[in-house]
Amino acid sequence: MSDPETPLPPPSREDVAARWRALAAGEVTREAVHAWAASWVEGEGASADCPPLVLTALQYLHGFDLCRDPSRPGVVWHGTAGEGGWVHSLDDIRDGLARWQEKCELNDADPQGCTSAGKGP
Repeated sequence: MSDPETPLPPPSREDVAARWRALAAGEVTREAVHAWAASWVEGEGASADCPPLVLTALQYLHGFDLCRDPSRPGVVWHGTAGEGGWVHSLDDIRDGLARWQEKCELNDADPQGCTSAGKGP
């Protein structure tokens, strides 16, 4: 049995990419991806051990379930299907994945230049 006080080790880039692709393909729900990412995004020190590119992806995955309240403009919350209009369309999710993967490729090609030149997340 695991200790509930011990933080989970951060997922790999491959882990977050797989979740993101599954969401973009409609194989998992926004709510499920949010719940998975929440372990590393919410709470004090939650993201302390996450590499920057992984943390960026987790923050996106955590927010893809944001809904707009149709009767109160500007109000958003973490919701479920049917509670309001999604803030992020499926095209936004796919485009975000492509941009994040490009950042990963830039980082892999030139890790020092990516961070020092401001090309990273």
